[in-house]
Amino acid sequence: MRSLRNQILLLCVGIVVVTSLAILTSFWVNTSQYTREQVDQTIQKATDAFTQLLTTREAQLITSAQLLTSDFGFKQAVATRDVPTINSALFNHSARVDADLMFLTNLDGLLRASTNPQLIPDQYFAHPRLIEAAAEQGGAVSFVRIVDELYQIVILPVRAPIPIAFVGVGFKLDNQIADELKVLTNLEVSFVINGETGTNIISTLDDAQVDAAIGASTTLDPLFGLPFAPRQAFASRNYELQGDELRLGRAVLSANLTSAYQSSQMLRNEISLITLAILLLAVAGSVVLARNIANPLKQLIDVAQKMARGDYSSLLAIPTRTAEISTLFKAFSSMEKDIREREVKITFQAQHDNLTGLLNRVTLMDKLAQDFILQQRPAVVISLNIRGFRNINDSFGQKTGDDCLIEVARRLEAFDDTLLASGAMHARLGADEYVSVLPLVDTVPAEQLCVALLTFLQRPLVINDLTVDLYFTAGYVEFPTLADTAEDLMRRSNIALERARKDLQPLRSYLPGEDEEHLLRLGIMNDLGSALRADDGQLFMCYQPKLHLESGRIDKLEALIRWRHPEQGFISPEMFVALAEKSTLITEMTDWVIATVIKQSAAWQETYPDLQIAINISAKDLEREELLPQVNTLLSQYGLSTNRLCFEMTERDMMLDPERAVELMTRFTSAGFDLSVDDYGIGHSSLSRIKQMPITEIKIDRSFITYLDTSAGDQIIVRSTIDLGHGFKLKVIAEGVESAAAQTLLHNMGCDYIQGYHLSRPLEAQQVDDFMRQFSQNQAALAGS
Repeated sequence: MRSLRNQILLLCVGIVVVTSLAILTSFWVNTSQYTREQVDQTIQKATDAFTQLLTTREAQLITSAQLLTSDFGFKQAVATRDVPTINSALFNHSARVDADLMFLTNLDGLLRASTNPQLIPDQYFAHPRLIEAAAEQGGAVSFVRIVDELYQIVILPVRAPIPIAFVGVGFKLDNQIADELKVLTNLEVSFVINGETGTNIISTLDDAQVDAAIGASTTLDPLFGLPFAPRQAFASRNYELQGDELRLGRAVLSANLTSAYQSSQMLRNEISLITLAILLLAVAGSVVLARNIANPLKQLIDVAQKMARGDYSSLLAIPTRTAEISTLFKAFSSMEKDIREREVKITFQAQHDNLTGLLNRVTLMDKLAQDFILQQRPAVVISLNIRGFRNINDSFGQKTGDDCLIEVARRLEAFDDTLLASGAMHARLGADEYVSVLPLVDTVPAEQLCVALLTFLQRPLVINDLTVDLYFTAGYVEFPTLADTAEDLMRRSNIALERARKDLQPLRSYLPGEDEEHLLRLGIMNDLGSALRADDGQLFMCYQPKLHLESGRIDKLEALIRWRHPEQGFISPEMFVALAEKSTLITEMTDWVIATVIKQSAAWQETYPDLQIAINISAKDLEREELLPQVNTLLSQYGLSTNRLCFEMTERDMMLDPERAVELMTRFTSAGFDLSVDDYGIGHSSLSRIKQMPITEIKIDRSFITYLDTSAGDQIIVRSTIDLGHGFKLKVIAEGVESAAAQTLLHNMGCDYIQGYHLSRPLEAQQVDDFMRQFSQNQAALAGS
């Protein structure tokens, strides 16, 4: 073993074996991980595609049922119980829309006609809860089992004009949908249906494979790819099919791992063959050219170690006259090339958007700093997005939306050919947001260049024979005129974009000072959140009295939040409340206001037992399921009843989604709370909407009250509004009353309450007692005189 031949032989064999094992282990680990990720992604995409397919079929069912239920002849046949005509209509419509099942029941669920022999007329439909759901909700969609088959059905009422029967339309889960889903996902699809007589399996696989696919694990075996480990045939994921009954069945999406095994085995064999060749050459060379092998082999070991660390700079030809060492080096060179190409690909993916291939934000920032800011090259940075892109996705599907995003990226790059200067850069930041950096030349102003870009992008887009009109909103900032760092350029172009959105402009330039205003708003938002959480006295409540004109008593207050900033002083509530409404802080602020008001109301309970305090809430607050339980808990904690509080919402918030607003407001009124419509008269509510809403009072907006004593038109509007409110049995409050003349007019018109500076400004809690005492004295003096 001391001989050079044996030492070199042992060294060569040892190094080759260890290196080969490391390569094979690394190959196995990376291949297993990559295959596992690919299988997971493929199955997840298939699950999404299956969900989308079920949704699409559901929409087809609803459309088919609506066509039938809206047919006058069919409704007449149902009304007259013309069974032959009903059967004919069901079979004809079933053939026309390619439905697998159509049936008709009466309002009690008794079958009248059916295209399926398993559903026998004059027997009750086996799923009465679906009939009840269709009656209550105007329709029902579910999976149902008929003997050993599973159907996706929709049930809609037949109206003439009230419901007189129910029509059901269904598609069967069969081999056709399994084959269709297999084409969409490139996965094997199996439906396991728990039938009445046993388990029924529908699959794209043959009988020899289906059991293995259904029982397969959801992930790859940890030993995947090892030569002596048992082979896992499939990786599967279950999708439970929910319906009126429990355990109807499931869809099993299975990835066949055969090709993955073959690819892994092929690569493993190639690496093993290369390893074996290197080993043989090393042994032969060590015997014949022991002295000539030692030094080159040592150099080659050094190169391999550097490659393992990612250093390829020293991968140069090793001087040797031994063919085996040269062959080994060629193998390392080939491996280095593959690794380098893979790293180039990974680097590209890290620097670019995966969908469009444009730069991502980080890379754009770096290149902007290097290519323009350091070189002081004038440029314009444009932030833009596609207006109504969500409608494109909703109307034509995500695939069309992605194609649209890719085409916009191509147009951005194609626009470079129209520029007088080179070096333009484009990035996609996410969703439908893009940023372009265009070099400026003296002959073309920045605005003209931006207009040209938008014009170039807004040409109609044709995707799969579908024409899509594109419209953009953009904001831009010039370098170095209005910004001198990459961060400032990106932020200020985005500020300009946000202002363009707000002002409904297609293109807008950043204006000096807007950045400071933007940062000020961000600072205010941060300070507001800190003030809410600290509750250190910066935020406090004021209360503005409301006078009941008939009784001359003050039995209502409106709670108004105020903020005294320790550095900036008093901050207008119009500013910080508006900012809070654009973020999640509005809910946190509402919780603070409610807790503070309830605590104060408890302190006043003995002194003013009938005093009601109104709290302003937003549409976001109303939608919170936890808000009402929180309020009830606080009231119970302080021993207060619900009539101590009234919640005010603006007319605008209530009209955003009237039907949803009615549903949510009913929860509050059912719990015993009063609801008030604030700023009434300046929104878009109709008389019918007001009639439907469970409100107890309306507040006439101050814009109609300010000049009431001098404006005949305002007097007509206010009188009509008061009469309207009383007609709906609502209390009417006039806000913004600033003169005795206006108070007198409102009293004569029958207004219930007034509120405004004529009566009192908003008062801090400790000022309310003094005001109430002075008001009582004044009222007593007036009564005595």
